Amino acid sequence: MPQVLLVDDDPRFVKVVASLLSRRNLQVKSVSNGGLARQALNRMDVDLALLDLNLPDIDGLSLLHQLREEGNNTPVIVLTARSKPHEQVLGLRLGGDDYITKPFDPELLLARIHAVLRRSSAGAGRTIGRGRSDLVDLPPVLIDLSARQVFKDGVAVRLAPMEYAVLEFLALNRGRAVSKEEIMLQVWGTDRGVSRTLTEHISRLRRKLGEGLVITMTGFGYIIPTDPQVPAAKAQ
Repeated sequence: MPQVLLVDDDPRFVKVVASLLSRRNLQVKSVSNGGLARQALNRMDVDLALLDLNLPDIDGLSLLHQLREEGNNTPVIVLTARSKPHEQVLGLRLGGDDYITKPFDPELLLARIHAVLRRSSAGAGRTIGRGRSDLVDLPPVLIDLSARQVFKDGVAVRLAPMEYAVLEFLALNRGRAVSKEEIMLQVWGTDRGVSRTLTEHISRLRRKLGEGLVITMTGFGYIIPTDPQVPAAKAQ
């Protein structure tokens, strides 16, 4: 049973969310501050964290930044009342896998939790043996689909689960322009409220792997060209 860590200091909210998730076969732990959250996340027994930003001891964005800087890649969905666009962008840019504002639709929250959990565990059952079809070569980027690893110029690049999911989907469809709606449905399981999340994941991929890998198709979506020599200047 997947284990979700709920980081929030509002006991009434915790009770409501914990009840909602437990009815859907999710095991819930809750902590009320950032210090306890770090302890729980560093034990590596958490499959996903729901993180409020207004914590009593540390701002949630600072906690998220610290976790990612320390190499902790536990999937994190920011679940907060802060709805300003720049805060949403910052939360995603600092390593959040998704950003949901309160109040929220319970079914939408569940759908996006399951999407992140599905992507974070997608590689667990893959076999160790691999053939040429398991490698996608997009010089200077190489994607090992079997191991769910990405390399740039031969050096491993650490991607968050949802970053990898977006990259894998685009890579498997290279040479085809893919709409934003198709990517969102494939990766997050919904196209409701995910547009900004997708945009920030593309930005993070470009920062880590190079500006010329994923090309924007203005007004439509994105494409990874079949020809890896497409100039980086075409990326938008």
